[in-house]
Amino acid sequence: MPKVTRFRVAIYGVLIENGKVLLTDTTVPSGIITNFPGGGLELGEAPLEAVAREFKEETNIEVAVGDLLFCSQRFQQNPEYPDEQLMHIYYRVRRVSGEVVDRGNNDDVVSVRWTAPAELLARRILQVDMEFVESAVFRGLF
Repeated sequence: MPKVTRFRVAIYGVLIENGKVLLTDTTVPSGIITNFPGGGLELGEAPLEAVAREFKEETNIEVAVGDLLFCSQRFQQNPEYPDEQLMHIYYRVRRVSGEVVDRGNNDDVVSVRWTAPAELLARRILQVDMEFVESAVFRGLF
């Protein structure tokens, strides 16, 4: 594996309604992965503002950001860019307004959909996100 020389902090919103969680399918160099709405924290940006911005960009839903749920606990190397270490942070969000645009954002997100928690394991998910999905914190949300 290449030596890690970069660090990426990304933040995600976890929106649960009617027993399902809102997820995105996102293009990466090796294909498509499933993840939570969110993305990279920009320099000078507050994490809570980034969650709301990314969620709106990717789903068309305006959210109020709630509690911090989870952040990466282990060393996570990005399989798409092996010189990069990942730190993912997840916040609970609630819908304020807007309806889901299921076709994505015409950028990296190709689709947005509601998914039952049991269906997550059948999707292609990065190990860094799987750490959260397999946590007691995530399971306790349902």
